[in-house]
Amino acid sequence: MQILEEKPKEGIVKLKAETLDDLWHLYHVIDPGDVVYAKTLRKQAQRSDSLRAEKVEVIPVYLGVRAEKINFHKFANQVRVTGPIVYASRDDIPLGKYHTITIEEGTVVKIQKPRWKEHHIGRLREAIEASKRAKVMIVVIDDGEADMALIREYGVEILKGIRYNLGGKRYNTNRESEEKKFFHDVARSMDDVIKREGIERVIVAGPGFVKEDFHKFLSENYPDLAKKVVIEDTSVTGRTGIYEVIKRGTVEKVYHENRVAREIQLVEKVLENIAKTNGLATYGLKEVEEAVNYGAVEILLVLDELLKDEHREKIEELMEAVRYSRGDVVIVSSEHEGGEKLKSLGGLAALLRFRVK
Repeated sequence: MQILEEKPKEGIVKLKAETLDDLWHLYHVIDPGDVVYAKTLRKQAQRSDSLRAEKVEVIPVYLGVRAEKINFHKFANQVRVTGPIVYASRDDIPLGKYHTITIEEGTVVKIQKPRWKEHHIGRLREAIEASKRAKVMIVVIDDGEADMALIREYGVEILKGIRYNLGGKRYNTNRESEEKKFFHDVARSMDDVIKREGIERVIVAGPGFVKEDFHKFLSENYPDLAKKVVIEDTSVTGRTGIYEVIKRGTVEKVYHENRVAREIQLVEKVLENIAKTNGLATYGLKEVEEAVNYGAVEILLVLDELLKDEHREKIEELMEAVRYSRGDVVIVSSEHEGGEKLKSLGGLAALLRFRVK
């Protein structure tokens, strides 16, 4: 993400979204009531004469829309902001009519808020810093099956897996030939994703020795790709194996600032402490608010969805109070396993410096 212009007195920030991760951050930065400005296309009726029907024309225009609905469409790589038009670069565009501005990768957008809050600024800083960091790819591989995932800022994106029937050990020649084809297919798929996403490191994991065989194969046939690979053990394959890699902290070793890995690990830490008799964790609005009032919160975990619902002002007050008492606030994405577990706790939890009761 690029910040192109800032006007603090007017509450305006102009920026350029460059990646899908940037769109995810913008979805959580834009709130109902904000005015979003961008170049867009609008259908406009044109009258030719009284005898002919109206002609609908699509025209390019620069609009400002007061946000009422904000939707993130990750599979379409878009954020859509819908609301009444409050500014138009053309006189023939009526104000007050509803319009949807579509924000995509490469879109320049201006956001005007009544007041920029700390978590909004934090989101933008995260997006800018994330643009400087390498992404991580995970490949969990075993006999004839490979599952792949990208670790994005908004969560874990599971990619299409590869499946081969390698046959039994009795048919060694055929098996070796099929395994080579399988390895080539996986390597080519990895290479395509690496080039498309600009990935610098790949974690190759699995429960058996296939991952080592695959790494040796890469060293002999795809040496540049092999240099990007880090080997890790897992007890299982598939999607569960991908999350096992994240929980083990392997992503953190490779990419120590990775947000998804940190969020999942913090949620797991909360759950571990909740399970203990005298664990230093609490959850739920009433319990967390009490801990905040005592200055006992070391890390506050907030599910991102809570900052979009009707209770967000109360949540924002708690976040400000935690920061004032020198605690950390972590906004957890609802797009991964950790977010799902935090949601089951009500979307709000805290790791404590000391027990309140």
